[in-house]
Amino acid sequence: MNPILVGVALAVTAGSVIAISARDARTALVGLAVALGVAPFLGDPLPQVTTMAARVVGAALAAYLLRAAVAVAPPAPARGPRPPSGSRIGWPTEALLSAAAWIVAISLARGLADLGPNGPASDSDDLLGYLTPAAVVAAAGLASIIVAIVPAFAGRNALGTTIGSLILIQGVLLFRIGVAGPPGDLEQLGGVVLLLAIGVAGAWLIGAEGRRTLGRPEGLEMAATAGADEPPHAPPR
Repeated sequence: MNPILVGVALAVTAGSVIAISARDARTALVGLAVALGVAPFLGDPLPQVTTMAARVVGAALAAYLLRAAVAVAPPAPARGPRPPSGSRIGWPTEALLSAAAWIVAISLARGLADLGPNGPASDSDDLLGYLTPAAVVAAAGLASIIVAIVPAFAGRNALGTTIGSLILIQGVLLFRIGVAGPPGDLEQLGGVVLLLAIGVAGAWLIGAEGRRTLGRPEGLEMAATAGADEPPHAPPR
């Protein structure tokens, strides 16, 4: 067992749970940045430094695009009522689902290792014998898939859907590494491009959602009310 690898995998899982379950946009984006930024360090052996740097920069850029889109969106009074963000079932349930995904993925990785040409990977039946690098990476990937699949396909707003999609794709990439081994540099760069494409599309959707809400009657009414509360300007001389 590699304690550092286990800690990184737990950080990815925790970041995914926070990103999916947080009701505050800033907290969700922090969890997203942690999940995407730490995930490139999951692997045994680690990819080349240039490839790892490209993955970290791509993850940071995807999270920054969403942060910028949320920052420049119309203010809350002008946008009118909007559906709440965050998980419908709450973070404790999401954490339990992640723990269950870890158990399933570790058992699956151990079963696949036992079916290999070299026979059982380890004769030890304790927990530490099950925590192989492949099992840990697959566990972090499956946990991300489980918590993100519903927001990705049934999100209540553009931000939640985009965060769910990013976590889901990252989980698929990690699960693929845990089951099939480290990918090539070209495949990893393809994953970076996919994450960036989702980030760009999500940022555009967040802005479009704000403009659409602003154009609704309730949004115009609230904007007019907000303008009426401001002190009148002095007439020009």
